[in-house]
Amino acid sequence: MNMSDPGAGPPPGFGPPSGFGPPSGFGRTPIIPEAPPAPKRSSMGVVIATVVAVVALIAVGVVLATRDSDNGVTLGNTTTPTSTADTGGSIGDPTNRPVTVDGDVLPPQPESGGDPAVGTKAPVLHGYDAAGAPITIDAAADGPYMVVFLAHWCPHCNREIPRLIQWMQDGGVPAQLKIIAVATAVSPSSANYPPADWLVAKEWPWPAMIDESTGDGTAGVAAAAYGATGWPFFVIVGADGKVKDRTSGEVEIFDLQLIVDTALAS
Repeated sequence: MNMSDPGAGPPPGFGPPSGFGPPSGFGRTPIIPEAPPAPKRSSMGVVIATVVAVVALIAVGVVLATRDSDNGVTLGNTTTPTSTADTGGSIGDPTNRPVTVDGDVLPPQPESGGDPAVGTKAPVLHGYDAAGAPITIDAAADGPYMVVFLAHWCPHCNREIPRLIQWMQDGGVPAQLKIIAVATAVSPSSANYPPADWLVAKEWPWPAMIDESTGDGTAGVAAAAYGATGWPFFVIVGADGKVKDRTSGEVEIFDLQLIVDTALAS
């Protein structure tokens, strides 16, 4: 089966999500506190203080320029598994479904500069939704698509989902664009577990694939194949099957519209 009907209701048997919050070690980048006023100094002391102030301002600028996301994604394997035998996902386990990757995996998204994945063929993903129904993510079958990799414990993902739903309700989603989520980095000890219940509670309106686990809280098979480096992680693929854009972190509706329109026009 290709991408599921967005109008289909949540799979039976799923209950409300547990509490909210990321696992230990995740969160926003700390803002550098402003230093208290220094006493009057000699001319050399003034020079040193000026240099320190400039460095601090540059650091704050870097923090403010960084889009909010849960970065530092841990990959469970140095080589992305291409068959379910590598990680043992089970069709009967709604939190760890098997994923098969057809094609070359994408390199991780770099922190800066050009993205080497743009213009290359995206691998085809074969997996399952929470109910065990098969899902294939393939532009050859479905046309252009945007896959959104989400982690149930990620606060940025929790804030991004309502934006995506509002974007749809406002009529901003292009008619030809398919949207699908991949619930990845599953962590049984973290908030909002299991991911399928979380997506139901967040009223996710599009199909959702459950990623194959590579470890507690680490990027799953599908996420690693697409070079995910933070949550949420967006990948837009054109009708030609080539990557048009990859974006990590929270994205406002206006910016998302611009990204999508530009990607589909390329």
